[in-house]
Amino acid sequence: MSFQFAADEEAPPRYYSKVAAARLAHDPAAQLDRLQYTVSQARNAPIYKDRLAGTKVTTLKDLEGLPFTTKADLKGNPADDFLACPKEKVWHFHESFGTTGRPVVGWYTLEDIEVEIDVIGRWLAEYGPGKVVMNRYPYAFPVPAQLVETACRLMGGTLIPTSNMTYNVGYQRVLRLMKERRTNVLTSMPLEAVLLKEAALVAGMDPRNDFPDLEAYAFAGRILTPSWRASMIDDWGVKVHNLYGCTEGGPFATSCEHGHLHLHEEFFIFEVVDPVTKEPLRDEAPTGTLVATTLCREAQPMIRYYTDDLVRVLPSPCECGRTSRAIEVLGRAGGLKSFGGKEVTDFALEEEILAWSRRYYANVFFVCITKRGFLVRLEAHDPKRVDAADGSRRLTERLGVPVRVEVVPRGYLINHASLVTQPAVFKPRMVCDHRVESRKVINTSGGLIDWWAEFTPKLIGQVLIKSVRDFFAKWRIRLLG
Repeated sequence: MSFQFAADEEAPPRYYSKVAAARLAHDPAAQLDRLQYTVSQARNAPIYKDRLAGTKVTTLKDLEGLPFTTKADLKGNPADDFLACPKEKVWHFHESFGTTGRPVVGWYTLEDIEVEIDVIGRWLAEYGPGKVVMNRYPYAFPVPAQLVETACRLMGGTLIPTSNMTYNVGYQRVLRLMKERRTNVLTSMPLEAVLLKEAALVAGMDPRNDFPDLEAYAFAGRILTPSWRASMIDDWGVKVHNLYGCTEGGPFATSCEHGHLHLHEEFFIFEVVDPVTKEPLRDEAPTGTLVATTLCREAQPMIRYYTDDLVRVLPSPCECGRTSRAIEVLGRAGGLKSFGGKEVTDFALEEEILAWSRRYYANVFFVCITKRGFLVRLEAHDPKRVDAADGSRRLTERLGVPVRVEVVPRGYLINHASLVTQPAVFKPRMVCDHRVESRKVINTSGGLIDWWAEFTPKLIGQVLIKSVRDFFAKWRIRLLG
């Protein structure tokens, strides 16, 4: 399907305001206006120049006739092909983690980032003047760290940047800063919260009671299932917010107080399509692949971005009163785990494991998929109290695949020694005076980091014991499943 622009037709003006944005979720005319802007802006990007040539969108229905933008497009073309504004306006360039292959890219103007702060307002509910926000996201390519940074600048508050991929900000230092600086909000990926909790327990601290000023934990990078969210609340005793989105597309949804992810329909046009036929699903509560079209991005507008994420639209209305649709993110289409003709989603796997293990106050687990089935290794404070046979039966019935639960003591899956140690990090130097300095360095790398600075004989023993256990566990799993 194609639509022709008149030769003298001008592209609709770009605008953004909170008032205008509020209209977009409910006013088809406002949505169409923004969609027309997006299509016009996208033509400035080489990737869309030919795809959208001669295309005219006169109704919202016309969007379905435009081609999808896929991850293969993002991975198979130069990053510059997706840039739709002059480079003089670009503020940030980001790449995804690249966990599924070549990273995908995201271009942002400063206004694009600032607009997203309004989009994710509920994720940032506790921000404001006087609030202390600890930002545990990596300050490398992923976007969330910059969103948190910008939110503090716009909304007020004191930011403590403690990137979790930086040598000199280990877990013990983070725990100290949380207590001393009376942190109000923590932000990180979900697994980071589990590691931080374990580090606190190793240090003799109680995450629920030793940080009385902590009000909320804001997660992105992974989707929290209901039981995972409840487990986080159990661990920390605070409000839990979840953000769903991606580097290339932006923030698609944030969670409400009931844990439901609500689509940001005032900033995107969302479709749910059949994964096989690619046709839009028009059921009231469909299950399919999420497709997103941006309405408020200047640097990298995305037309019908095929996310590969399987979602289930929940029946409305939500108890929170929000009118935008709520979804469950079931996992990535390519990430389905198949066994014996049965497919298991990441969402179902994590939800069922935690729904069972929470009764034992255990949420540290790892899943090994072998030729014999799914092996769930679960850490517990008192392994003898955990009924592994009951877990095996329950998970096998609920998931429809053979599952065996193995319960291990704390420290088997997470290396506690690594949680309570960190290298001493020094300013770079190229000269060391052995005559007067107690720390004698003989090479340049030694002038940067002292990896053994905090290791004790006890910790070295723990590392060696864990290495031996992992070695034998690996071969036992390989041979016996």
